[in-house]
Amino acid sequence: MDKKLMDKILMDKKLMDKILILLRDSKWHELEEINKEIPVSTHQLKEIALFLHEQSFINKENLKLKITSKGLRFLDLPT
Repeated sequence: MDKKLMDKILMDKKLMDKILILLRDSKWHELEEINKEIPVSTHQLKEIALFLHEQSFINKENLKLKITSKGLRFLDLPT
């Protein structure tokens, strides 16, 4: 992932939070299902999912996502 894209993703923390909140139930969710709830381009959603996976906040299998224990702890941090 290039630096420009990484910076863009980091700047959109609210979007990442929304994704993690949707995954909070610890079940597998289809990328398409998440995209219905969060209206962004499929490309952008895939890139953010890749970033969250690289940071160990989610597990990613093909087009399915599931939050990890690290992702759940991140959601519980004070804002």
